[in-house]
Amino acid sequence: MSRQEFLQRLRQALTGQVPGNVMEENIRYYDEYISAEMEKGRSEEEVTASIGDPRLIARTIMDAGENAKDTSYSEEGRTVYEEDADSGKSIHYVNLNKWYWKLLGIIAVVLFFTLLFGVVSGIFTLLMPIMGPVLLILLVVWFFRGMRR
Repeated sequence: MSRQEFLQRLRQALTGQVPGNVMEENIRYYDEYISAEMEKGRSEEEVTASIGDPRLIARTIMDAGENAKDTSYSEEGRTVYEEDADSGKSIHYVNLNKWYWKLLGIIAVVLFFTLLFGVVSGIFTLLMPIMGPVLLILLVVWFFRGMRR
């Protein structure tokens, strides 16, 4: 694949996933790397083939740049709390993709369903003494209606 095609695919894979400055820095790095290798006598196709798949490189950059911060950065699963820029305060990131947040979510779901089961079973426990006589009355009414026909 050509240099431009490689860089375009890398840019597409990184867009919206890492801060703009990180994306541009990596695009510039790979552009310079390809140019340097071409000056050594290698073809564009050889160099891009030796580098690998742009999507795999983008994934590596995203994993390595997890702690990079930029005001234009927005990632799914991440909540950004931004203070007024004039106040001198910084941006705080809360990464909800960590394992302990996922564990906390699973525990919350389990507790919710446990509570729901407890409420429903409690209602049935309260209604069971009443349901016996009600079912007996319904059975008697059904029996007498069936005898009249």
